[in-house]
Amino acid sequence: MFKFQNLLSYMKLVMTKYWIASLLVFLAGIVLGYGFSSSFDSFIQSQIDGLRELARMIEDQPNSKLYLFGVIFLNNTFKSILMVFAGALFAFIPVFFLVINGMILGYLAENQVEAVQLGLLLKGILPHGIIEIPAIVIASAFGIRFGAILFKGLLSILSPRGRAACKEELLQFLRITPVLCVCLVVVLLAAAIIESTITPWIMGM
Repeated sequence: MFKFQNLLSYMKLVMTKYWIASLLVFLAGIVLGYGFSSSFDSFIQSQIDGLRELARMIEDQPNSKLYLFGVIFLNNTFKSILMVFAGALFAFIPVFFLVINGMILGYLAENQVEAVQLGLLLKGILPHGIIEIPAIVIASAFGIRFGAILFKGLLSILSPRGRAACKEELLQFLRITPVLCVCLVVVLLAAAIIESTITPWIMGM
């Protein structure tokens, strides 16, 4: 069983180019959402409206803070772990996930800048986002890595040596993912606690 040190080593030796690629895709989504929001306005607005409806539903619950924590934690954890394995579809879903989340963030930033309320956006995102966003980027990076391994395996289907190399890469990836998932759960638990307690307090200041 891989330990945490092995995960760090794997991320350093194997994952560097993948998390850099994931970060660039996420930043590209922010640029699209900020600079070209009018082209995607209806789509992004539909995503934001869904989040607002969820927020209103949470406010109506008897213990809204606890309910908010549960929704945030379960939603982010499920999506992040899903992104790791959804990369099996040749990394399309993790890339799409990064772009959409980046676009929403860019769209919100543009609107807050226009309303001279950028500080409000930063107060609402930075406390938990400084933990949550890297976790999402890393989870998506692993999803892209998973897709790359499977695509490489498909290309080397007629090469016994290539198949053996891809099999070893896949086994190594699958051995490391349980540790990754545990780390994601812990990190996103901390982010959910911050978002459901500290962030509302800061927003009210």
